[in-house]
Amino acid sequence: MGRRLLPLSLLVLAGCASAQTNVQTAPATDEAEAEQPVAQAAEAPPRPLTPSQRAAQSVARVEIRAANLTIKVGESADVEVVALDENGAEVPRVRIRTFARGRVATIRNDKLTGTEPGDGTIWAGVQKPLGDGEIEWVTATLAFTVQPLPVVRVEIEVPEGIAIFADTRIPVTARAYSEARHRDDAAVEWSSSNTQTAHMTAAGVLQARSVGDVTITATAEGVSQSIELTVVPNPVRDLSVGPEDTQLPVGDVTHFSARATDRRNRSVDSAPIEWTTAGISGQPRGAAHMEQDGSFVADLPGTYRVTATVGNLSASTEVRATPRKPRRPVKLIAHGVVNEDHNTSDLWVFEGVDGRDYAYTGTHGGGVGGHVMFAWDVTDSSNPVITDSVVVNARVVNDVKINQSATIAVITREGASDRKNGIVILDIRDPAHPELLSSFTEGLTSGIHNTWIEGDLVYAINNGTRDVHIIDISDPANPVAAGRWGLDSEDKYVHDVMVKDGLAYLSYWDDGLVILDVGAGIKGGTPTNPQFVSQFKSRAQVGAETFGNTHHAIRYGNYVFLGDEIFGCKECINGPRGYVHVIDVTDIETPHEVARYEVPEAGTHNLWVEDDRLYVGYYNGGLRIVDISGELRGDLYRQGREIGWYMTEDGEGITVNDTNTWGSQPYKGLVYAADMNSGLWIVEVEEEEQQLVP
Repeated sequence: MGRRLLPLSLLVLAGCASAQTNVQTAPATDEAEAEQPVAQAAEAPPRPLTPSQRAAQSVARVEIRAANLTIKVGESADVEVVALDENGAEVPRVRIRTFARGRVATIRNDKLTGTEPGDGTIWAGVQKPLGDGEIEWVTATLAFTVQPLPVVRVEIEVPEGIAIFADTRIPVTARAYSEARHRDDAAVEWSSSNTQTAHMTAAGVLQARSVGDVTITATAEGVSQSIELTVVPNPVRDLSVGPEDTQLPVGDVTHFSARATDRRNRSVDSAPIEWTTAGISGQPRGAAHMEQDGSFVADLPGTYRVTATVGNLSASTEVRATPRKPRRPVKLIAHGVVNEDHNTSDLWVFEGVDGRDYAYTGTHGGGVGGHVMFAWDVTDSSNPVITDSVVVNARVVNDVKINQSATIAVITREGASDRKNGIVILDIRDPAHPELLSSFTEGLTSGIHNTWIEGDLVYAINNGTRDVHIIDISDPANPVAAGRWGLDSEDKYVHDVMVKDGLAYLSYWDDGLVILDVGAGIKGGTPTNPQFVSQFKSRAQVGAETFGNTHHAIRYGNYVFLGDEIFGCKECINGPRGYVHVIDVTDIETPHEVARYEVPEAGTHNLWVEDDRLYVGYYNGGLRIVDISGELRGDLYRQGREIGWYMTEDGEGITVNDTNTWGSQPYKGLVYAADMNSGLWIVEVEEEEQQLVP
């Protein structure tokens, strides 16, 4: 069994082959030696430079050489990156880090490959040691352009279930495709064979003018498709809208309906109804959203007119959107400060088998590194106490998960000195003093970033294969590989996984949300043999730049909440960017985005949902708590659905007064949050006073 880390004044090796010394002590060479506790020296000698680091000391500049900087999607161009000394001579054996900025291309094995149309930049850099542990980056950049593949076909879609009546307007959609994908950037031109019967606007709206047959054509880059339509007499003579005199809070969705009738007062169910809304009390444009199914939501308070139109007939009603309840105060209960040598990563709060409450927190780089998991007793939430810790051979313990019976914990490892990363399984039947039980590294040596425990299975995100690996821990002392799934793509990168009700939700970065059947009975998948269900590629707009960066996904009700993680953008001057996309998965095979939650000038990290509330670790935006009750549409931040927020910062921690909230979890009426710079935070949302009914 592994030894425990004693109080923070003295870090002690958690010893056995997979739980070795911290980064300043040589790893144990055999199990007998590993069983001896090793104290960290007060001033450990610096590590010797590697041959690559010694070579980097002579680098004066980096140069990027490429013959063709304009390529098409799917094409590749040769790229050469060299490090040069002061005399312009190439420096051999130096490590050069290279990547493509802009999310429109990848660079691998000295080849730049276009993935999406747009402009990008090749970045290359060498980390140059300066002595005393300090470094500087010697970098170079080179701009490039990725052009789209040509359009090869166009498809026209006309709304189903409606008739084309004379004197009505109907939106028509045209989609252009290359050999590889949908070309949403391709300009479409419309034409009509008989403009007296029907005219097509540049925006793709068919204006039916008189009874007759007509052919409409959509053309993109010289490729066309045509369809024949028939305009019939308009039987509608009256139109009404309901409900009337509607009042609801901002952010709540209501559904309006329209009844079209003919001269005999019979319903015309096929009538093409247009829905519009406009503020009539001074609201700015875009303050409310109206869908063509009659659903309405306001982002800002005020009075709005909702109008249904069929040809020359229209009917309106008003809706008054009132402010939501104001934000509630969030008060500090306690701040658990972690030793200044450790950044804090993930957390998990739970009731131990001994009936007491605990929080486990990981560590992430900084100081002596991210090789520790801390165990806190939080039974007295006003006084969290570190009871013990576990040290592993890693530079990052990114993730901490607890099984349902609270007997097993799984922590992840990245950056192990022996390159044996994988997962570490802990026996937590004595939750105050977790003990090393086993580790699993088979096929996982490149590092595990995140995991999910579902029953006796661990779903682990593998940095190397960029797949999800499935490990059976029914015998936790002897875990075994049980399955694996990944996208068929060279450029894939998976970051996180969540499993619920037989479905797995993978955060696949630029490939977006990927949903798998792992026992839901939809596509024949099993927990160890997942099957693809659907995919949704979210895109975040930051200034003029567009990013994929799907970082974290979590399912709740009819929605999946997707968080971005965006660093390095032009707008990221004061920290990361990114927001929460709300994806409707009522039809699990056709997910689509319906709402968003975005805090200005901040970026999301990890999410949690529980009891109609979304908890967001919003990095520089602190802890955010959002009302997600009911149906969701529109801009949740502008709607005032934010219940409360707390900036996790004070004068204590590895970096003081610098909010960097990693994640959060509600537990027994309180909210626990991990801040990368300052440790564990416990806060309470002041709830409304209940009105007593006599």
